[in-house]
Amino acid sequence: MPYRTAAFPRHKGWWHDQINGRIVAVYNGTEIFDFDGNDMVVAQAVSTTTITAATGDINITAGNVRLGTISAFATTQPTAWVVCRSATQPAGAITTAGGIGANDTTVQKIIAAGTINNVET
Repeated sequence: MPYRTAAFPRHKGWWHDQINGRIVAVYNGTEIFDFDGNDMVVAQAVSTTTITAATGDINITAGNVRLGTISAFATTQPTAWVVCRSATQPAGAITTAGGIGANDTTVQKIIAAGTINNVET
């Protein structure tokens, strides 16, 4: 499909958007994601079991990072927060990493060679 900025309404598959210099995945004429020289843009909801960055950072530039299923968080929903649902706490010491989590009443931290403690306010 040369020289078009959108796919045909019933198109399913890949097409080369020559005007914008990208490769686009399309389902029934709806753009699902595209690749260009800078990034991959996903237009639909994504489900995955693991996200790994072999090098560099994993950046989330909009919304919240939600760990677990959060049903009701607050009257005013936060933005740019790491939101943890109540979860199983670790037990004992860890040796090479640290982390944060939450139970029903406190935010907690665990550090390398340490044990779990409440985050002080």
